[in-house]
Amino acid sequence: MERYFDRVEAGRRLAEILAPRLDGPAVVLAVPRGGVQVGAQVARTLHAPLLPLLVRKVGLPEQPEVVVGAVDADGAMIFDERSPDVGLLPAELEGIGEDVSQTLIRWRESFGSPDPATAIRGRVVVVVDDAILSGLTTAAGVRYLERRGAQRIVVAVPSAVKEGRRRLEAHGVEVIAPVEVETPEEIPGTYENLPEVSAREVAILLAQAGPSTPRNLDLREGVDEPLRLIDAGLQSHPARLYVPRGLGPAPAVILVGLSRGLDALRLRLAEAGIASLRIDAEPEEGPVDRLADALHAALGILAARPEIDPFRLGIVGASAFCRTAIDVAARDGRARLLVLVDPPAGTQPPKEAFVLPAAELEMRSAERLVRWLGDRFYPTESA
Repeated sequence: MERYFDRVEAGRRLAEILAPRLDGPAVVLAVPRGGVQVGAQVARTLHAPLLPLLVRKVGLPEQPEVVVGAVDADGAMIFDERSPDVGLLPAELEGIGEDVSQTLIRWRESFGSPDPATAIRGRVVVVVDDAILSGLTTAAGVRYLERRGAQRIVVAVPSAVKEGRRRLEAHGVEVIAPVEVETPEEIPGTYENLPEVSAREVAILLAQAGPSTPRNLDLREGVDEPLRLIDAGLQSHPARLYVPRGLGPAPAVILVGLSRGLDALRLRLAEAGIASLRIDAEPEEGPVDRLADALHAALGILAARPEIDPFRLGIVGASAFCRTAIDVAARDGRARLLVLVDPPAGTQPPKEAFVLPAAELEMRSAERLVRWLGDRFYPTESA
């Protein structure tokens, strides 16, 4: 039987299988606690936001191993119609579920997690756990997300019990599970190491890759402020800096020549943990492009900001600004990455540059661009 070293390796291998199957932006919702450790690796590969999926199995008070249902953060409970008769009335079972739902409410407050309704709109929702046993907890999570408006939900787990997987698929749920076993007792054997995952580790993983604001963590404050760049001709170029909230300094890109209507790109970059400095400028008609000085100044501003990692900077230049971006990136070593959107005819892009048409940028919500940048700013560690 195939085995994973731990949940981190399992998440990386799962993400490699999952990524080619997703078309467009995704959001990852992971079941605490072990599922968040797996989900963090999936979200990192997809450069997608990560949120906790607050669902939990419900066991008998004196026999927690006897699972009778599952409950979500709304307090909605589903029962296992195939579980043995435990001699409890429906009202008693609901009372047990209410106790579990209070735990989920405390988790939500501790993790500082928003309602996922906004995050899942227009995205593929990827539900991640470290395994599927009966499928009951996952089914509760799927129903919860459907109530929140999810359109396409993909359940992705490293390993699953065959019957639990079939149970989900029988209800139309799309399931990806590379390793399949016959009984729940075999699931631990699909991992070499299954250490306990602390609540603090869950909080850190959520803060690193999503909109959650866990308590008692020293988070980087978000920034959204106007700037003015002055070129060598003393011409002022309006600019705006956007830095997402998170842990540690963020990588950043300068956006120049892009349409003002592409605020979606800025937000998508932020979801991938990438800051942006957008310059509003018009192409120069003369032979000297004074915007080059403004780009050098912008690189200097970013390198000096404590919220920004000075060793992870890039330039995204579009149309008439592509040649200026090429020139600045060639002469200023602070620009580590270069993206060219619709370069003019005759432009010779450097071999390391990423080139794409503006039409694709709009049609695909900048997904390919963001993943290219994310792969280089946040390279995946070898398993």
